[in-house]
Amino acid sequence: MRVISSPVFQLRDIIHALLTSSSLSSSYDLITTFLTYGQSLGASAIHGYLVDRCYDTQTLINDEFSSYQGIALYITYDIKLNEQQWEGIFGIHESTSTISKNTSNFFQLTDFLCILSGSRVVYYDPNERTTNEERTFVSIVDLEHDDITLFKDQLSPLDYFLLNSKKSYNGTLIRLPLRTKKIDKHTLDDIKQQIYKYFHLNNSLIELLLLQSNINTIDFDSTKNFDIFQRFLSYEKHSLTSIHDNQSTTQIIHLTLSRLINEINTSDVSYWLLSVHNDYNDIGKYNNELKLLLPLTPLSLSSESSNVLLQSHNYQSIQLTSSRILYYCTCPSLNSLSKDDLCTKLRQIKFPQAYALFLKDLSRLIKPITSVSSSSNLSIDLIWELMPDVDEHQRLLNEKHKYSLQQQQNVQVINNIIPDIWREIGKQELFYSVTDGWGYVAIEDMIINNVESGPIQDVLTYVFSEANAPIVILPSHVINGLCKYSNKHYLQVMTPFHASELLAKNSSILLRLTFEQKLSLLKYIILNDPDPTLVLELELLPLANNTFITFQTKQASIVYIVDKSVDFLKLFHIKQHDRFLNPNIDQDLFDKLSSKNFQGIRRSESTSPSSRDRGNE
Repeated sequence: MRVISSPVFQLRDIIHALLTSSSLSSSYDLITTFLTYGQSLGASAIHGYLVDRCYDTQTLINDEFSSYQGIALYITYDIKLNEQQWEGIFGIHESTSTISKNTSNFFQLTDFLCILSGSRVVYYDPNERTTNEERTFVSIVDLEHDDITLFKDQLSPLDYFLLNSKKSYNGTLIRLPLRTKKIDKHTLDDIKQQIYKYFHLNNSLIELLLLQSNINTIDFDSTKNFDIFQRFLSYEKHSLTSIHDNQSTTQIIHLTLSRLINEINTSDVSYWLLSVHNDYNDIGKYNNELKLLLPLTPLSLSSESSNVLLQSHNYQSIQLTSSRILYYCTCPSLNSLSKDDLCTKLRQIKFPQAYALFLKDLSRLIKPITSVSSSSNLSIDLIWELMPDVDEHQRLLNEKHKYSLQQQQNVQVINNIIPDIWREIGKQELFYSVTDGWGYVAIEDMIINNVESGPIQDVLTYVFSEANAPIVILPSHVINGLCKYSNKHYLQVMTPFHASELLAKNSSILLRLTFEQKLSLLKYIILNDPDPTLVLELELLPLANNTFITFQTKQASIVYIVDKSVDFLKLFHIKQHDRFLNPNIDQDLFDKLSSKNFQGIRRSESTSPSSRDRGNE
């Protein structure tokens, strides 16, 4: 065993927050510190134990350590400290300064720290030594080479975690004896309630996902003898699926939080989208990491906040839509950037580019639809929902009296940066074509189906798909955003002319359409474009016998247009119904076909060869 004078005591990642926060009112920062340390180690699992047991006090390193052989909180990590970490934290450095006597109050739970990792155990005792105005010291025990029988009682609280040889622990453990003799405030039940409270806040889970993304499981057990354990809290996170882009990684996270409160088990499940964007800042010469977190189905937890929680958050939020909030954090921190307005900072950390890539990654996680997507209620509509709606944000701004000042500021921020986001969206291949074989297409390749959902949209989508045209169905706010902010000349919005031209070149498609589909197609073309030549040579003229003929050919046949009277048609033999316009079609369509624009049009000899032939109707 070695006993060394305290180094210039930093303890770096392990207890930095503990050394600098003597006025904590809860265990919120304590738990955050443990999580941060686990993340810095690269741990994927954290296991906490509340141990209600006392140990013998005969063979101790120091007799005054006897008060620390009672109940304790244990925190374990599934990774060991390497030599560099040991040296950086507990290297043999003679201190040139004394530790302040105020350090006896540096930690609200304990005055003693024990760290076990691999074959080494460290005991640090600031309280007893500083109160006696002596130099604090660190005791380092090597389980492989020291005679540990000399300190059997001192090491007995660690027996459960050591291997059968009692020489090593395959991980890292921090043991914190509670101050039961000096401060009655912190009993095991108090600690358990603090843990419950921490994991009962959405803010805590957001920080877990954004800042401690390596950590996948967190468990807390209570025990008296390390034989029987009662699991009172379990946090489990795993990625359902993920996708890697050249600069970003996006994953769908399934999170389960289980708690045992008053002997009642509860379990909540939620889904989150986490995207990590990496970029090199040429101006500042540093690597920039931007994390975006979107709750899909958040846990039904408390939204309460206290003064402690409001002191500082390492993340910020943006009100994307009236129902969606995006959380984000960046490294280096936003606080270290210029003191310009938030919009300038968002552009500085390339938020618009990161968000557009996030949507692109998300589109590939959703399409084609998999069991993963359906289980988390994901659909292509989610992507459109996450594209900012200019009109909606304007409504939110106009109704600012309904929201808090912070919410108003969030809405204003996203409203100001909407143009940047849309320009970046326009650069990505995140538009999924329903045409088989095309998949995701760039904005310059796709043809936008801009009609409302229903029979007309369905038949137009079918026609364009059968003609192998990359047809994409977008909601109106997406089309508006692209038209307003992206490179407009790339946009190909579907028109009746496109549909007419496509059918003229692929007439066989009409043979596969039903009566209703043909009528929908005809209605779309002639009610949305005043040019009657768009239907020439198309077999879309509806007859009374429920068949269709070509509008005009070189040898046009006569079709009679009569008042919409089915009784009049009874005067003729049914076979003669192919000479009359169908009277049962939509009134607007019937009136349009009955108008002078659709009658007596003859082929002009002066028409260019590329023009459609015209004949009598």
